[in-house]
Amino acid sequence: MKRLIPALLSASLASAANAQDFYVGGGIDYHFPHSGDDQVVTSLIAGLEMDAGPFAISGEAEFGARIAGDNDYDTARVRGLISYDWRDYALHVSGGITEYYFDDDNAGGYNFGLGAAREINDTLAIRGELIRDFMDNTFTAAVTTSRVAVIYKF
Repeated sequence: MKRLIPALLSASLASAANAQDFYVGGGIDYHFPHSGDDQVVTSLIAGLEMDAGPFAISGEAEFGARIAGDNDYDTARVRGLISYDWRDYALHVSGGITEYYFDDDNAGGYNFGLGAAREINDTLAIRGELIRDFMDNTFTAAVTTSRVAVIYKF
């Protein structure tokens, strides 16, 4: 299993049909902890996508700052995404690590996500997704985030 991911990444990089896109975006996130108070966050997103036919592999980093709600923490995620082009949509699954930053503490964990994106034109897309953060016990066991984002590809 350890050799599968590097092999897939090498195959996509070596592909003649390979294209790389750098993208940035912004999103509005609603964090719903399964114990505790909710909050609304605005997120800045940046990533690199490599296409290989109808599939794409992306690496993405994001930072979110609280804009409303009863909690007061900022978020950071680093994720990998695997996408599949289906008709007019790109469907993706994701996974990575998450950090929540409080004034005097932080909490870490991992995340999984499902989402879809719809291209408006060659450089602009709308993305919707659900992200589930599994945090350590210093904050909460799990937080579900629903996101609507606009992505700009260079």
